[in-house]
Amino acid sequence: MSTPVIAVVGRPNVGKSTIFNRIVGERISIVEDIAGVTRDRIYSEGEWLGHSFNIIDTGGIDITDEPFMSNIRMQAEIAMEEADVIIFLT
Repeated sequence: MSTPVIAVVGRPNVGKSTIFNRIVGERISIVEDIAGVTRDRIYSEGEWLGHSFNIIDTGGIDITDEPFMSNIRMQAEIAMEEADVIIFLT
């Protein structure tokens, strides 16, 4: 059985990177009050109650047409396609 993949997704500045860092147990993703800090997918490994998994942090999903935000949205969509489970924060 392959290791499950979890993607953390949601709107900008809802705490995705904070939760990602808490789950993996170290500060891997940068946490700021400014939207757009996380741009690419960030991968790590986690464990919960003896079960290992891979986890992906994503940038915030915004519906604007700006090329910058469209690229971030595309990265989040790739993570969701890879995931077995999605944690969606609002």
